[in-house]
Amino acid sequence: MARIAPGNTPKFGYFVLIILASLFLYLDIQYKTFTSTKNFFNAGLIATNLVIKNIVFTPISNLYKLTNNKLALINSNELLVNELELSKSENFLILNKDKLFNDNSELYAFINDIPNDYPYEIAIISSFDTNLYKCCDNHRLHLFNNSSPFKKGGTVINSTGIIGQISDSNNKVSEVILISDINHSIPIKSNTFFCNANGSGKPQVLECKYDPSLWKESFEIGRIFYSSGLGGIFPEGIMVGSIISIENAADGDILLNIESIANPLTQKNVIVLYPNDIK
Repeated sequence: MARIAPGNTPKFGYFVLIILASLFLYLDIQYKTFTSTKNFFNAGLIATNLVIKNIVFTPISNLYKLTNNKLALINSNELLVNELELSKSENFLILNKDKLFNDNSELYAFINDIPNDYPYEIAIISSFDTNLYKCCDNHRLHLFNNSSPFKKGGTVINSTGIIGQISDSNNKVSEVILISDINHSIPIKSNTFFCNANGSGKPQVLECKYDPSLWKESFEIGRIFYSSGLGGIFPEGIMVGSIISIENAADGDILLNIESIANPLTQKNVIVLYPNDIK
């Protein structure tokens, strides 16, 4: 097969280019001929860099700083809210300390120096299905455990009053059954009248039934009920709520509908009490 012979190399063209380049270099060095061109090119590069920085990088940097500042502000605000909620709950505990504990020695210890084994713990709600709470009759929430699970039966309060009690615990969370749950009951009293108020399944509403043939006293709207302390689970003398309606039940009993003053929706920080023993 025949091979194609290479063509002639354009040596003259290369020589001319070298001469021209040398001439331009000489003129620039000797007379600064291209200084203005170089300055214009450098100025263009600087301007381009500034435009890119101001249009692209600076807004991104500012957005990042703004996001971080906003997150820090949110975290700070959440911390302040938590501290306020805990303060409200502890104020409730302090104001009602003479009703929460039957043992005067514990009360004396509280007033003078809160011991490490004092029978209450601060807790944080980990989950609360508020839609289920508003629509259905099973009212539960869960607390993050502290160093150990909360003791079953512990009374759970917030700054508004008694909201429920510990019903179950595992290694991570403890379940709270609210006093309005249809499966819950709390002993209450008003003067000399005692009853077990059952949860109605409606938010903040309890039901108390009694036989009018056995109890002749009449009740009125607004009458206040307190925890009776019977059974040793709930502290005695804490205001539970007041009558909002009175109905005649189908079996002939009188049904008192009592609205609880304690609202579990107000805050996520609560206190777990153990009024009759030490955890």
